[in-house]
Amino acid sequence: MLRNQSKQYSLYSILYHKIPDNHILKLIDQAVDFSFVNKLLESSYCKYYGRPAKEPEMMIRLLILQYLYNLSDEKIIEETSLNLASMWFVGLNPEEELPHPSLLAKFRVHRLQEVTMDEIIKEVVKQCVEKGIIKGHSISIDATHTHANTGKLVPERVLKHLAKKKS
Repeated sequence: MLRNQSKQYSLYSILYHKIPDNHILKLIDQAVDFSFVNKLLESSYCKYYGRPAKEPEMMIRLLILQYLYNLSDEKIIEETSLNLASMWFVGLNPEEELPHPSLLAKFRVHRLQEVTMDEIIKEVVKQCVEKGIIKGHSISIDATHTHANTGKLVPERVLKHLAKKKS
């Protein structure tokens, strides 16, 4: 069950003022509005039945932290619970509990099935282009050299080659 709950800061959230304005997580939060994630994933949640679900935006933010710092599911939950900037980025008050690490895996497998990460990345890139963070004045082409299997002399190719020569 997905509920839209309004965020209310607690008394302890005054600690978030200690996070510098030039911190990478504050810069990401200023650049990208992740509220589109809730709308995008709304169809994968039941609105009226079941236990209350963790907010999709919070789960995506945890996955972004996981990617940024190259951590496992267990480690990102542990590190986020200890890091004030990460707690702020995820959108929780300092005294609130983070989801169990297994919920990250369940979120990736069950909730991100219908919506691919490509759609989320496209929206993030679109927002960055609109704000002038990303400029697209050139084209990048992948010119990676790979060895093809076409030059190997396997019996089938040798026989085909010989058959062509005789005809």
